[in-house]
Amino acid sequence: MTEAYEASLLQSAIVYARLAGELIVERTGSFSSILEKKNVSDLVTDVDVLSETLLRERIGADYPGHWILSEEDNGSRNSYQSLACNGPGYGWIIDPIDGTTNFIHGIPHFAVSIGIVLNYEPVIGVVYNPLTGEMFHSQRGSGSFRNSVPIQTGKEQKLEEALLATGFQAEQWARKSQLVSQMDLLAGACRNLRINGAASLDLCWIAMGRLTGFWHKGLHPWDTSAGGLILREAGGKITDFNGDEYELHHDTLVASNSSIHDEFLNGISDRRGVAG
Repeated sequence: MTEAYEASLLQSAIVYARLAGELIVERTGSFSSILEKKNVSDLVTDVDVLSETLLRERIGADYPGHWILSEEDNGSRNSYQSLACNGPGYGWIIDPIDGTTNFIHGIPHFAVSIGIVLNYEPVIGVVYNPLTGEMFHSQRGSGSFRNSVPIQTGKEQKLEEALLATGFQAEQWARKSQLVSQMDLLAGACRNLRINGAASLDLCWIAMGRLTGFWHKGLHPWDTSAGGLILREAGGKITDFNGDEYELHHDTLVASNSSIHDEFLNGISDRRGVAG
């Protein structure tokens, strides 16, 4: 019964993501406002708000007994508080536009992210890039898919073969930050490095083999609930910086195709002995 019910939730989430995507595409390049949340690197537009409103209205109408958590209504709470303020049962964790800065600048790397959890454990993940038409989805125990075709992580076995990605919260974009130090440690140790600007899509790209690994500090449940499940169901691995299994309230994340994970963790934590 639960599996069939969650299959119906998946189909609903796919429909909602497409509807939000249509709204976003219609307004790409014609949004009417840009607001700073924390600083000039942390932005929200009127289209983020319209997308969230659409998602909330559809979810609320079809699943009135489910709770909803989204980026734009989070306020100043941390990730643990954001989850704890909702009860057990089914919940929807949404990011109406993951990659708002890319959206503002016309870069086609942003997504609608919808994760569904049961008692705080991810059971459904949907990540949709409306400009490229790529729809990633997963249901727990059922594998992961891109546009309905099964996907799996890449086969790289060593860090030197890996194409990695990272990202940063607005306050981390600074000289001598931890992220800059980690990038310096990886210079020359991996194949190359990208900063793409949408964590949900980066996780999906590992799931399909475009990337080998991704690390980030300061992510929130709406960044990772959908993409994290999609990656795990595709054979990937996600931990925090200490190597403990990643949970939605954790502040740090390291994701990979699984094969390079230990070497990747060592690489960003300076356990290789490369620098003092």
